[in-house]
Amino acid sequence: MRIVGDATRTWALLVLLTLLSMVTGHAGFHGLAGSGIVLAACVVKGRSMLMDFLKLRDGPAGWRALFAGWLVLIAASAWIAPALSVLRN
Repeated sequence: MRIVGDATRTWALLVLLTLLSMVTGHAGFHGLAGSGIVLAACVVKGRSMLMDFLKLRDGPAGWRALFAGWLVLIAASAWIAPALSVLRN
């Protein structure tokens, strides 16, 4: 008998990652380090929502890989664009 279900565990993870993002901003992690932490948390949150709430965990492996890759591509693009401008200076 399970006391905590998958949806509850995912919800708790989403709350913790949201708090991590908030603490990152308030703790003074600005710039590339702060945005990297927040974007990594966003990727984990997005993947958790896709897998558990949208039931992609039971879907074909190709779809899981496509959506996970899309999340990583968007987050990497959002981090690399400002990183390139910092590296040029």
